[in-house]
Amino acid sequence: MQNINKILPKKSLGQNFLIDENIISRIVQAALVTKDDTVIEIGPGTGAMTKDLADAAGKVIAIELDERLFRKLKVELKDTENLDLILGDALTFPYESLPGKVKVVANLPYYISTPIITRLIEARGKISAMVLMLQKEVAQRITASPGGKEYGYLSVMVQLWTEAVNLFNVPKEAFTPVPKVDSAVVRLRVREAPAVKVSDLVFFEKVVSAAFSQRRKTLRNSLKNSRVTEPSRFEAAMELAYKSGIDPMRRAETLSLSEFASLAEILFENRSL
Repeated sequence: MQNINKILPKKSLGQNFLIDENIISRIVQAALVTKDDTVIEIGPGTGAMTKDLADAAGKVIAIELDERLFRKLKVELKDTENLDLILGDALTFPYESLPGKVKVVANLPYYISTPIITRLIEARGKISAMVLMLQKEVAQRITASPGGKEYGYLSVMVQLWTEAVNLFNVPKEAFTPVPKVDSAVVRLRVREAPAVKVSDLVFFEKVVSAAFSQRRKTLRNSLKNSRVTEPSRFEAAMELAYKSGIDPMRRAETLSLSEFASLAEILFENRSL
């Protein structure tokens, strides 16, 4: 167990150190790490999980933003030969320059979890899988099915590129300082190709974003002023959507991934130039 008493957590960095050794073991096991793997650990903190990852993996690259913790880990883990400790920001780390594919394991600060997930999905060509500890609410959003209040833009975009599974919940008492909310661990297996076929992935993302921009409104009302279609073609596009089985009077959270793909294709054919 790491001695964390010498360094006080920074509230500004959303630091909540994981101290439950059983949870640490479950996370490492969930990542299915072998000696053939290179693992990126985002935010090693006090190093509670870093040594276990290094014991299981061929190589660990641990990215720590806090210089105090970085210096501490440099001393405490100096004999861990397969550990590359980096002082830096995981949001700007050049994942695309890695020589091969990696697995990502992280206990993500709540305030930055969505930007980090977005960045990792951008770098998906270099990542085979991710095991992430997140605020329970964010984990539910990522793995949500259509029809519920948790299902939204993040659900669609994560599930477009990964197979997302909520593995287990983590009580707030597993951390110090104790956060106000519980956490959950999710596993995201990166897909070789997107889950649905679309003509333009950037346009697809634009449609999904517009559809969820006003959750309480219908698709028709959310999309009408979004400029995803040529205004003169909007009504025709909505009629085509209806004929394809997507009622424009539905709300975005009721559409499956495949329905979003169908809607995006219709709008793409009638897009603004």
